[in-house]
Amino acid sequence: MLLRYHPLSSYSRKVALAMDLRGDTIEKVAVDAFAGELKSEGFLSLNPFGKMPVLETDAGPIYESTSIIEYLEERGPRVLLPLEHERRCRHFDRLGDLYLLDAIGKFFWNKQEETKKTSFATLDRAWGVWEQELSDGRDFMCGEVITLADVGATIAAHYCITEEYPLSPAIQAYFSRLCTHPAVAASNEAAAPFVEFTRSMRYPAIE
Repeated sequence: MLLRYHPLSSYSRKVALAMDLRGDTIEKVAVDAFAGELKSEGFLSLNPFGKMPVLETDAGPIYESTSIIEYLEERGPRVLLPLEHERRCRHFDRLGDLYLLDAIGKFFWNKQEETKKTSFATLDRAWGVWEQELSDGRDFMCGEVITLADVGATIAAHYCITEEYPLSPAIQAYFSRLCTHPAVAASNEAAAPFVEFTRSMRYPAIE
């Protein structure tokens, strides 16, 4: 198998991080998105929507981040979707995609005031849910180990920090706990140079 992804792409990072947390030894190949590879005939033959990530398998390509992770978990072993927490993991994975990654992604590329207002309002509500869930003293969303419920949130928290969204002390502490895992630290480090590289490509800064 082979994963086509990019270290900056939130959903690519989600799959790459999941693989590293699982201990998979699947080859990863970076897509040259800035050179238009996503629109190339070759890439569109893998994903007609022209989006990352894509996992190439013997049975054909799989795209969409959660679908890829679910495929890997179904093959085994189950690491990020433990049976006893499966419903909870799927629920918070979905919330993370819709209300954390989507919101910070929009602000990442568009720094206009209206985008900031709507994105930050969504992030406030979503992180409020995370904070409430963690208020009983758990390290992570399903207890003492990282699961799929945490993966998207991990990446969202990193981009919230790079884009100067004010995380609460509780969420900062949650992110710090996540970063003690070598796979999370490596994901952050791989994205960092591209965060800087793209700054000049973004919309005008807020006045």
